[in-house]
Amino acid sequence: MSDYENIVEEHYKNLYYFALNMTRNGADAEDLVQQTYLKLAKNISKIRDLSKVKSWLFSTCYRQFIDQKRKVNRYPEVQYEETSTDSLMAEPSSIGGGVDSAAVVTALKSLKESLRVPLTLFYFEHQTYQEIAEIMELPLGTVMSRLYRGKAELYNQLKDPQAAAEKGNI
Repeated sequence: MSDYENIVEEHYKNLYYFALNMTRNGADAEDLVQQTYLKLAKNISKIRDLSKVKSWLFSTCYRQFIDQKRKVNRYPEVQYEETSTDSLMAEPSSIGGGVDSAAVVTALKSLKESLRVPLTLFYFEHQTYQEIAEIMELPLGTVMSRLYRGKAELYNQLKDPQAAAEKGNI
């Protein structure tokens, strides 16, 4: 197997779930991952250290998501049909403390993107603070702050879901 095939095999699933968490739509996530791997195919010879390809993939995916979001904001579509991704993102097992994983996913999806993305990278993709800072092109302190605020907001939503729903967070 080639380096490219090994990279796709190793990182596809995690990259897809990261993209799904950002886009909240399965088809958009697939497109985003496909664009990321297309970019990798074009630039794999330029990557000096293949051990850092995971960070490269996630930062490329995130930047493409931001670019697409800017494009959509500039040129909005006339017709919009929302697709639920609850079944794609929810896992049947429960998370420690008796919290349902579906509730965690719902609460996570309700967070602002600036808080949701770092939490996803840290907890689901096991990226370090420094790697998240590089992926999101933010200072390390900002990443740490967003992780802290995101965890606090998630905790509040999970602790009292009814109050969070009344505030419009869920």
